[in-house]
Parts: sequence; structure tokens; C-alpha cells
Amino acid sequence: MFCCNIPVDASVATSTSTSISTYPLQRATKRAMTPPNAMALIMLLLLALCAAGNGQICGPPAVPLNAKVRTITVDSQIAEAHYECDAGYELFGPSAVKCDRRTGWDRDLPFCGVNVAYRKPVNQSSYTRSGPASYANDGKPGNKNPDGQECSETQKEPSPWWRVDLLTPQAVHVVRITTRGCCGHQPLQDLEIRVGNSSADLQRNPLCAWYPGTLDEGVVKTFTCARPLVGQYVAIQLVGVEGSLSLCEVETFTNDEFSVDRCLSPKIGVDTVVTTFSKTCYDFHITKGESFDKAQAICKQTGGDLVHDFRGATSSYILSELERRKSELKPQLVWIGAQKEPGITSRTWKWVNGDVVQKPTWGKDQPNNYNGEQNCVVLDGGRNWLWNDVGCNLDYLHFICQHSPLSCGSPDAQQNTTVMGKKFTLGEKIQYTCPKGHSLLGQTERECRLDGTWSGSSPTCKYVDCGSLPELKFGSIHMSEERTSFGVVATYSCHENYTLIGNENRTCAMDGWSGKQPECLVDWCPDPQPIAGGDVRFNDKRAGSTATYVCEPGYVLVGEAIISCGLGGEWSSKTPSCRFVDCGAPARPNRGIAILLNGTTTVNSVVKYECDEDHWLDGQSELYCTREGKWSGEAPVCELVTCETPSVPSGSFVIGYDYNVHSKIQYNCDPGHIMHGTPVLECLDSGEWSADAPYCEYIDCGTILPIPYGSHKYVTNTTYVGSEVVFSCSQSHKLSGVLKRTCLESAVWSDASPKCEEIRCPEPKLAAHSLLSVTGNDRMYGRTLIRTSESSQNTAQTYKIGALAKYRCERGYKMVGEALATCTDSGQWSGTIPECVYVECGAPEGINNGKVVLATNATYYGAAVLYECNVNFKLNGVSRRLCTEHGNWSHEAPECVEVVCDTPNINENLIVEAGPRAVGSVATFKCAKGRIMMGNDTRVCQKNGKWTGKSPTCRPVDCGRPLAIENGRVIVVNDSTLYGGSAEYHCIPNYNRIGQYLRKCTEDGAWSGKQPRCELATAEGQETSELGTGVGIGATVIVALLVIFGLIFLYRNKARPVKNTENVQAAETKDERNAAVMSYSTLEANNRMHMDNNPSATFNTFHGGAGGRSNGGGNPDANSNGERLNNNRSENIYDQIPNEQFYDAPYEMRTNDEVYEPEPVASNVITINGISVR
Repeated sequence: MFCCNIPVDASVATSTSTSISTYPLQRATKRAMTPPNAMALIMLLLLALCAAGNGQICGPPAVPLNAKVRTITVDSQIAEAHYECDAGYELFGPSAVKCDRRTGWDRDLPFCGVNVAYRKPVNQSSYTRSGPASYANDGKPGNKNPDGQECSETQKEPSPWWRVDLLTPQAVHVVRITTRGCCGHQPLQDLEIRVGNSSADLQRNPLCAWYPGTLDEGVVKTFTCARPLVGQYVAIQLVGVEGSLSLCEVETFTNDEFSVDRCLSPKIGVDTVVTTFSKTCYDFHITKGESFDKAQAICKQTGGDLVHDFRGATSSYILSELERRKSELKPQLVWIGAQKEPGITSRTWKWVNGDVVQKPTWGKDQPNNYNGEQNCVVLDGGRNWLWNDVGCNLDYLHFICQHSPLSCGSPDAQQNTTVMGKKFTLGEKIQYTCPKGHSLLGQTERECRLDGTWSGSSPTCKYVDCGSLPELKFGSIHMSEERTSFGVVATYSCHENYTLIGNENRTCAMDGWSGKQPECLVDWCPDPQPIAGGDVRFNDKRAGSTATYVCEPGYVLVGEAIISCGLGGEWSSKTPSCRFVDCGAPARPNRGIAILLNGTTTVNSVVKYECDEDHWLDGQSELYCTREGKWSGEAPVCELVTCETPSVPSGSFVIGYDYNVHSKIQYNCDPGHIMHGTPVLECLDSGEWSADAPYCEYIDCGTILPIPYGSHKYVTNTTYVGSEVVFSCSQSHKLSGVLKRTCLESAVWSDASPKCEEIRCPEPKLAAHSLLSVTGNDRMYGRTLIRTSESSQNTAQTYKIGALAKYRCERGYKMVGEALATCTDSGQWSGTIPECVYVECGAPEGINNGKVVLATNATYYGAAVLYECNVNFKLNGVSRRLCTEHGNWSHEAPECVEVVCDTPNINENLIVEAGPRAVGSVATFKCAKGRIMMGNDTRVCQKNGKWTGKSPTCRPVDCGRPLAIENGRVIVVNDSTLYGGSAEYHCIPNYNRIGQYLRKCTEDGAWSGKQPRCELATAEGQETSELGTGVGIGATVIVALLVIFGLIFLYRNKARPVKNTENVQAAETKDERNAAVMSYSTLEANNRMHMDNNPSATFNTFHGGAGGRSNGGGNPDANSNGERLNNNRSENIYDQIPNEQFYDAPYEMRTNDEVYEPEPVASNVITINGISVR
């Protein structure tokens, strides 16, 4: 093959070369010139073609999506291609490419994209007030004004980043960045751009571009991804740099999204905001409002509907757009395409396209369907854009339309392909064609679908050269065009007396020439050869004609009977021959004969077989002599006639096992069946039975209805013909009718079902003066029937078994005999009839202080007598007596006794005077000295023997805490302010007490005497106080020594009691009563001593009369008890009192008017630390 140009690689397919093979020229000049002359002519023609420039260097250029191309042709060759994007798309890459004669098109394909990052949700690694992340995709360059640049900015930090959420994965091709324009801000360096679906770990997303250097200030830098990256998030990060990331504008371009221009329609107003998202157009009507129906009609004008069926990313986009324009919306209610059928009961919401709303996002307390008229839905800005149902006739609400674009835009095309068709609106179709010699791979036709996208993908054109074809011997080849590339057709033809064998036409296809190389063969044969014992017949000897060989009778043809003349002058097979064939005499069967129909045994002769009487032929009745010299089959045999095994219908059985000719069998039916047909069959000589087999019909009388009050039983547990059923009645009934019934052949039961009649008892008899009541009488609906001897004479009432008759006597009569009778299953009442005998008790005896009353004013059997007592008396005994059957009154006669109340319950502090405790008596209560009564002081005895009210209680008199004194201290002895308690008054050093030292709580709830006071002491008083203090200290030392000796003695002699050896000072006596009082100074000294040696010990201060003195001298228990009491106390009441020099002596010599001494108690009392112990 000779070529003007070297074809470029088929995978690139940037040029088409014209190749001219030698075979067309050979076919035209083969017979006219010698091979050397033909070769010279071919060279001259090739040179002429090359000089004319017929070879195509660059085919049609590739066209990106959403772009148009304009080519410039020079010398019939495409030299340049100029690209222009559709409206709304931006061109990236070269706008023009040129054709290079060696390499084809000299540049890569440009790209037309639209910015999908505009006002999408953004985020950055840190926040600054002057540079929020949203400044980087607000559509404003932001770097024009040095004084107020609106650019995003992070804080100074390691590896800061900025990220935009495209809301849905997009195929990102280009990212364009606008940097800050001035003012010495840190420039961008070591920049990475990543695109992917991970929002948490930016480094997991694929790398789109990397810029290791530093970007200049105020520049616009475009970064093209090495390949389109599909992702939802686009992130920009300064990797390994500690600084601040500032971006004035970031734009992300893709060709998968629609431009706004593609969604524009002449019917859309100029004040309507048009946006696109996820290949859908949205019209935001935010300057005026319409009703739901009018808004839907406006949306229909652009081929769409109110926005509907939005969820996920689409919902986020719509709500973010509404939130951004929230200040422009008045009111903040926007129609969406969802509504329901009118009516309060309807609950199904549907989109305007008819689909059911699956997951509505209702606001709080919605939908409420106020007045049953809120059948349309709005997005409510006051509810964070959640759904709200409103009336459809509100004509001032904004709305959003959703529709497809008006066209699909310019389609893309691969290199060397040409798009046929200029209309790109919805529903239009385009076709792709390839240059000559190229094969189209893919779909030839694409359609602009209703969603605004092209169907399928653009096809490619591949250059195919099948090469030259080999020569055809005895024939020639004609080419449809002077080339051997894709689509050319080669036609084959043969010379005279030669025939073409194979494909006449072959086409250059993707995998080479179609079919196989044909050939030319000669078409004439010689005469066919004759044969012995036969003959040959033919009409022609040209290719395709046939010759037929026929053998004489008795001969068999060996070989092909028909041969044909083939191309090349030869018959299709060898000459056949005729061979003589004889099968011999056929075999004769037993009890039969063999008959030769044509009297011969040669080939094709026929023999027929017949059998004797009562026998039939088993095998073929006729055989013929075959070409192999054998009869066509085995000789048949004659066998005795046998009938087939008889059929046994359902419900029957057969007696007889011999099925030979003239044999008989008998049919019988199973129980419950009746036979129809002949019961005995005979086997005939024809091998058939004398009649059809009979059949047995199943007869079933069915179940019998149960009889009331009875039952039935099937004797054989069957209901078919011949079965029997017996009847019986329940215990209270007897049978009336037949005892059993039989199932007849007519499928009915014999006779009629019996009845069960109830067994009943007659009216029971009554004796004189008796009454009768009968229960369980079903005919009176369960009521109790009452009969007397007079009323039962003319009744014919009967009673069921189990009815109960109860006999009673008239008043004054007692019953002799059994009172109850039962109706038995014999129809008679049980027992005998009882009798009634009159009984009289006489008048009852009377009672004192009461009266006797006859209840019925009678004294016969069953009469009652009542007893009552007079006022203030109560009955002792029964209040009611009855006249018994023995003629006497029951129980003993009661008596009336006077009503007396019990002694009132009192405690030890309560005194009561109750008197005689008769009705009306008054009990008087009073409390012991020193106590106050709580409750009523009297109670009255009532007629029921109970006192009115409750007994009172006595609580101790409490004087309360005494008032404090200035320059002194008040000590409440034993911390008790109850009656009998005492309070001690002490003054601080240099102060004297004016008033009594001790005050007592009196029975009237007040402290005795007057409140003392402390006044500043004179010099003489101080000396006296110091003298007393010295004497007290000395006495304390002596007492301490005595206590130590006493403790040692107690330790050694635990069984003996210890006498009180404490030092006691005698006090003044008044009114012949003694009081021994230990001075306070002595107490304080002893306290200090015991605090140093052992747990706290308390010394005694005791008062007493004569008895008290004898106890002190001769009864050691007083001391030991006091010690035991003190040892049990955990704290001394004087532990908190300061040293003696801060207080005055407790008892100074004063006049009787100034000193108060407590009154002696009646009994012997020892006072220990102010606590009185008996």
C-alpha cells in the first residue's frame, strides 16, 4: 500500500490519511499492459494525489460540554478551532487551538464551567470578627477597596484552613482564588486544595492542586485539578505554615451544573430571583404575593410547579436561600407545592405532582387545620422555616417555582465527530457522524431529555484501514471508492465459464474485511458412467445439473442414486452399482401360516402372517425383504387370546383371576355401596370383556339430627346403607317411638326419630292447716308456687324431676313428719305427707322495772314476747322469747338492772371524785400541786353507761427561763424551769448581789421573789470577799484530801459503803429548819482537784430537816446514791463557771429582808448540785 501521509495512531485519531491499494488499477489494466508498466502508472497517480493535497491532517476538533466551536479552513484543511462557552458559563483553557501537520491539534481541550460555591455554607479553622468565612464566597472580589476589604480571615495558628460545603457531590474541575490586595497582610504560601466527601479530616480528601510557593497580593489565581474530582467539600489549607489564612473570593467550577441563563424564560419577571441547584431551576418570587392556585398557575407558565418533593441537600439549599433573604420577605410565609383534600377528616397530604408526602417537617402544634380550611402548606420563617398549614386563598404570600431548563445547552463531541442538528431545546434529537474511513463507537443519536440533560454519552470516531485484498484467480475485484478504510465495499466477479464461490461483496469493518476470500471455479462435467443391472438418466452436464441411477427388479443400488455436476468439472460422488438380493423363505409361526403376496423372496417382496382360532398375532402382520437380504423384522408368534386386567372401580372388588378367552369374573361392592351394571363379565375371542365393568355407588344417609333431651348412637359408627342407629333419653325423660332406625338404599333412614317425653310428678297432697311451696317448677319460669289445702284441690299442675316441695304449718301449729319432698325419676314425690298439730304456751311472766309485750298478741307456737326496761335501767338477758313446739317459752325471763358508769381512768397526777356513778352523776377532776389541767374538769354518766367526753390530763407548771441580770449570771439548777425548779444568781468580782440568791418556780407559773441585781461593791466589801475566798480555798484543800483517801478506801473495800466526808459549812437556820450549804469557793476548789486527777466529780449541796440529819449521819445510801448519780453525769453544771475570784460568796450575812432561803420540803431531800433526790 502506498500513502501520501502516515496515519496517526487510531486511538488519537487526529488525522485521516487517504490510502490507495493496487487492486483497482490491476483490475482495470490487467489485460491491457504488462506488470512493469502498471506499476509505473500507479506511482504517477499517487504522486498526483499527493500534489493535489487530498490528505486530511486534522479532523473535526473535540468540543467540551456547554461550548460551541468555530473552525477556520485553509486549503480545504481545518487549520484552527475557536471555542466559546454558552451563556452563563466561563471558559478555562485556550480559546483557540491550531492544527499541527505532524502532531494534530496542538493544545488540550478547554473547559466551560459554572461557579457552584457561591453563597454555599462555609467554615474555617478559627473565627475573627473582621473576616468571617462567608466573605470568601459572597460573589464580591473584596480586595478592591484597601480601607474596607471584605475577605475571610482566620486567627494566626498552625495550618489554618477554609472549607465550603457544596451540599451535594460535584465534579470539580477548577478552583479560582482571589487574594487580599494590600496592607502587608501575610501572603498565602504552601497552599493545598482538596476535594472530597470528608468534612472532619481534610487530609483524607484527594488533592486537587498544590502551590508550594507564595501567592502575590491582590491576584486571581486559577488552579485546575489534574482530573475532575467528585466531592461535596472543597478545602483550602496552608500546610505546615503558622499564620493567618485570608481569602477574598473562592470560586469552584464544574460543568455538571446548569447556569442561571439556561433557566431564564421570557415569562419570568425581572424582579424574580432565579437560581439553580442539583440540575434544577428555582424561581424565588419574593417581591409580590399570590394565592396558592395563582402561584401554581404562574409556575406552570415556565413548565414547572411550586417547589415540591425536596429533601436532604435540596431542602438545605432552599432553606438557606430563604434565610439569606429573610429580611426581604414580608410576610415570612412562602408557598410550597403540598396540599390536601378539603375537609376536616382528610389527613393525607400530597405534592402537586400527585405523590404522597412521606416525611413532612411540621412546626410545633402543626398542622392544626383551623376551621377545617387550612389545606395548603407554607414554609414559615417565624418557625425556623418549618411547615405550617394555612388557607389556600391567602393572596399575599411569596412562592418558589421549580422547573427544568428550557434547553440542554451545547452538547459535547469527541475528536473527529460532527454533530448534526442545531436545535438543543427539550425533546430535540441530534446525530453524530464520522469522516470517511472512521467507525463510530457509541450511540449515533442523543436526545435532549425533559430534565435538561443529554441522553447517553458522546460517541467517538476511530480510523480503520483494512488493507489491500489478495488477487482473485480467474476473476476481478471492483472497489466502491479508491481507498481501503472503513466503509468501503469490494465487489468480486469471475471470468467466462467460471463461477464465483463465496461472498460477492466484502466491506471494510471494525475488525477488518467482512466474510472470506471467494474463488472462481470452472462449471462443465463429462458424461456419467453406465452400470450393470441398472440404468443412468441425465439431461445436462453443466455445473449444478444432476444424474440419476436406477437398478432392475431384484437388484439393490449401492452408492449415491443422484450425483451432481460441481464447479471444477467433476461429479459430486463416485458411480454407484446394482447388487442382486434374495431373503429366502420366511419362518412359519406355531398355530398360524405365512403367505408370500407376490410369490417371490427377493428385495422388496412381502410376506403376510395369520393365526388359528382363539389365537392372535403378537408382532408385525407383514414383513418385507430388505436391501441387506433379510426380512424387515422377526417373525410374529400366535398366542392364546387374553383380556386385559379388568378395572376395579372405587368401592368394589373382583372375584376371578383367569383372564384368558371364555373365562369369567364377578364384581362385588364394598359395604355401603350398591352395584350398577353387569356383575359377571366374560373374556371374548376379540380380547375384550363382554361388557363394561360395573360401578358401585356409595349410599350415605347422613347424620341424624339429635333429639331434645335424648341421644343416639350409631351401632357400627357408620351412616351408609345398612347401618343402624339406636336412641336413648336423658335421666328425666322416657322414649316415645322406635328404638332404632336403619339406612335404606334410597339414602334415607327408616321410620321417624322417636321423642323423649319428660317425666313429671303430680300435684303433691296437703294436710289440714298446712302450706306448700314448690321450687324448681320450670313451667312457672322458676317462681316458687305456694299452695294451701283449699287452693290445691282443683289444680292439674305437674312438676319436673328434682322439683322441691316444702311443707309448712299455719301459725300455732307444729309439723309432724318430713317437711321436704322431692320429685323423683319415678314420677312420684319422696316420703309421706306431714301433719300439723296445734301448740299453746300460755301467758309469759312479768319483770320488775320493765314491761312485757306480746308481738302478735298471741301465745301459740311461734309467737314472740318482747321485754323492755324503764328509764335508767337496762335489760340483763334476752329481749325476745318464742313459744316453742314443746309448749313453753324459750330462754329464761330477763331482769332490769340500774345503769351505772365504770370508774374513770386516771393517771397518778389526776384526782377524781365520781360519786355513786349512776345516770346523771358528775365526776369532778383536779390536778396535783404544781400541775395544770388540760381538758374538762367534769364528766357526766350517760344512759348508755358511758361518761361524756374524755378524761383530762395534767401537765407540769413551767415558769420559763428567768431574765438575765447585768454584771452577773443566772444558773438554772438542773436546767429545769418546771414547778419546784430553782435558779441561782451570781455576780462578777467587785459586784455585790442585791436580792435573794435563789428563786424557785411556784405553782402559779412565776418565779418566787423579785429579780436580784448586781451593784459595784465598796472597799470593805472587797476585803470581806477576799477573806471569805481564802477560807474557801483552805477548806477546798482539806476536802480534796479527804476525797482522795475515800477513793482509795473504796477501791480496797468495794463491798462496804462509803460515808460522805465532804466538808459542809453550816448555814443560818430559819423557822427551825436546817440547811447545810457548801460554799461555792469550796465547790470550785474541789472541781479543780478532780479535773486534774480523774473524770469530773460533783460535790453535794443538800438540805434537810431532822430526818435529813439522821440520814446524813447514819444512812450511807444517801451519799452513795449521790455519788452514783454524779458519776453517771458526763458534765458538771459548774464546769463553765470561772474561778471564785470573779464571783461573790453565795451566802453573805445580810438582813432577813435581803436573803431568800427556799422552803423546806415535807420529806427527807438531799440536794446534789441543785437536784433534789428523795
